[in-house]
Amino acid sequence: MRRFIAVATTSAALVVAGPAGAATWQVFAGEQARPPAGTPKGATLNAFFPSALQIHAGDKVKFTSTTFHTASYLGGTRLPPPVAPDPAKGTYAGINDSTGAPFFFNGLAKLIYNTAHFGPGGGTAVPGKGFVSTGVLSPGPNGRPVSATFTFPKTGTFKLLCAVHPGMTMNVAVRAAGASVPDAAAVKATATAQTAAAWAKAPVLAAAKQPARTVYAGIGGKTALLAFLPKKLTVKAGTTVNFINKSPSEPHNVGFGPKAYVEALMKKVDRFPFGPGQPNQVAPFFVYGSEPPGGYVYDGRNHGNGFLATQLTDNQPGVPPRGLPGASRIKFTKAGRFHYICLLHGPDMAGDIVVTP
Repeated sequence: MRRFIAVATTSAALVVAGPAGAATWQVFAGEQARPPAGTPKGATLNAFFPSALQIHAGDKVKFTSTTFHTASYLGGTRLPPPVAPDPAKGTYAGINDSTGAPFFFNGLAKLIYNTAHFGPGGGTAVPGKGFVSTGVLSPGPNGRPVSATFTFPKTGTFKLLCAVHPGMTMNVAVRAAGASVPDAAAVKATATAQTAAAWAKAPVLAAAKQPARTVYAGIGGKTALLAFLPKKLTVKAGTTVNFINKSPSEPHNVGFGPKAYVEALMKKVDRFPFGPGQPNQVAPFFVYGSEPPGGYVYDGRNHGNGFLATQLTDNQPGVPPRGLPGASRIKFTKAGRFHYICLLHGPDMAGDIVVTP
């Protein structure tokens, strides 16, 4: 979901012998190394490698991530929502623009990141009692991959998913002891082939054609581009540009403004809790945008320094208040070249609108 995602690939799934003849199988959540040469910038893989696995009862599966994924089992429950109202009934407060004027959302309900969605829970056995999750597997400052392991003590077929990326699923088929399952070499070959096929889809996504006055804010699902297409769009003053989210696995928004100002502001207002007791607040711009209801209009001088942010969009069923919008519309009224980024994914996901008189 978030952070500036390093693009990578996976090459294998291995089997390691464990106690009493049990095995530990390796599954990769997303890419693990750099993509093949020529892969479009911003490509990422929201998939498990391999996408299906056969093991024996009592075996373990180790899930490893270099980006921002979970391995989760619903166990007949519903996936907890990613954000929730502040249980303390707090409101956004003290958030002002560069001129010192308060943003319109001060006083409106504050949302927090739902730790039941992003955090570990339910133990380490699948099936457990209800929802079981590794929690977010995301590298720390050292950049090293992060792993978590589940044990599968019972026979059956179990569907796992990434709580962060819709559509990212895999099946683990657990067989009785002695049943035939693919060996390590076969599993490795499958994972390698699936990874190569996933990367191969990225150039096709990058070649997508957009309608007039339209920017695709991300595109693709299991293979996704964290990119704006086209990267540069030229329009006449007075034009309204549609920023349409074409990625069913990734939410995005659009943010304009000076780089240092935007970085400092987001650091202040977006507080993702990477550990217990840490501050927790969803950036109000993701929820409400920077402008009051009525539409986005941009002239390069908004809020004194050209700052404007839309709320998050997605490509999933449901619209406000039961979901996110699928697009944002911004009217550009003054000539100039205006650089923008996705505030969720950072400055690597960027584009430019060139407005002519």
